[in-house]
Amino acid sequence: MRSTRSKLLAALGILAVAFGVWRLVVAKDGHDAIARMRARGLPTNPAELDVWYQTVPASENLANAIIDASAGYRAPHDATNTPYTGRLAKPAPPFPVDPRLLAVWRQSLSNSTETFAALESGRGRTASRYPLNLRMGSQTLLPHLSSIKGLAQFLALAAITHAESGQSHEAARDVRDILLVARSLESEPLLISQLVRIAILNLATGAAGTSLPRAALDDAEWATLQAEFARAAATNGYYNGMVGETAMAAGLFGASPAELSGIMLAGGPGGGGSPVSAKLGATLYVASGLRAIDAQFCLDRLGEMLEAARRPFPEALALSDATEARVRKENGRFARGFKILSGMMLPALGRSSRKDASGVAVLRSAVVGCAIERHRLAHAGRIPDALAELVPTHLAEVPADPFDGKPLRYRHTNDTYTVYSLGEDGVDDGGEPQVTANGGKRRATADIGFRVTDRRR
Repeated sequence: MRSTRSKLLAALGILAVAFGVWRLVVAKDGHDAIARMRARGLPTNPAELDVWYQTVPASENLANAIIDASAGYRAPHDATNTPYTGRLAKPAPPFPVDPRLLAVWRQSLSNSTETFAALESGRGRTASRYPLNLRMGSQTLLPHLSSIKGLAQFLALAAITHAESGQSHEAARDVRDILLVARSLESEPLLISQLVRIAILNLATGAAGTSLPRAALDDAEWATLQAEFARAAATNGYYNGMVGETAMAAGLFGASPAELSGIMLAGGPGGGGSPVSAKLGATLYVASGLRAIDAQFCLDRLGEMLEAARRPFPEALALSDATEARVRKENGRFARGFKILSGMMLPALGRSSRKDASGVAVLRSAVVGCAIERHRLAHAGRIPDALAELVPTHLAEVPADPFDGKPLRYRHTNDTYTVYSLGEDGVDDGGEPQVTANGGKRRATADIGFRVTDRRR
């Protein structure tokens, strides 16, 4: 009997030692991932991220001007027939605009002088930080995102209104101000903020293609817009967003069992159920070393996505696609149940790189569109038969499609044209937007780019 008990104690001792060694190994792996982030000068938790998002003196802060501008605009009261700020499904009204509707829009602009004054005060500013407390981690409040997107929509309407009213300079200024609104988010280290920035940039290119060809811009104004679209296309705000996502994730892995149980109750994989079961699950998740394994997997994948975000397209897409494939493979295994936080965070990031590529594709197309308009001015209204005609006078080279690395495509008929990218599906649909019948929304597989389909005669 004593011999059996001794053997049992010895076996338990061996298991305890083996578990301790295993626990030290997996903990070291998780710590190594954090150490690699710190070695690159990157934040590893929400508090460090809050410091990394640099403060800006109030008098130099572009965000302050955008906040003031967002509070001052007055959208038209006729929402039914109004694009951007209203419920009109298409991004542009029938041209020419009904004079009565145009009068309503003009009144809206007249009622929004504070907005235009605030934007004027911000045009010379380049640094920006919104008043966020990133130390709150996933609980960080982001009230500015909806308000500044609304401002961008108002400015897109302003561009149409000014162009239809014969105020060409003001219409071009409105498009540049949409780009200014997007610029205020460039350094914000949150992926949702970067996705909103991309949406605002798409508004700028759409407003330019819709309204400015109906205005009488000169070469200098088109050249200025071309340079600003090019600057936006070359700005890697997406990388800043991924830095924030990685720091937030690393901070979550340092949460206490009580905090983790709250996350489980919120509906994370392997969670749910009663508070008691969630607390027990979180305690076992931490004590068993499963959290360390989860942290290593998640932070390694985020590190791969960060590296991909630094690379040029289409290499960046190939790298992020490879990481997404690893995540899908892991989620298909039994082990998914043990990677609680990875299962919550990584799948949601999978398509973000492609959204960034789509945004860059549209901006590069707008750069070419501005060059086409400059060519048209220099050639008595004739647009080029091929994009090669723009080189080297108006373009150093035809920009590459982020999705395949080849030059952007071009399709034209008389004085209407489309400069486009293949989009996510890699199929050339001739530049067609492929909108659906319900609300004019574009399918994810459609060609994307810069379109001019209506010009003032």
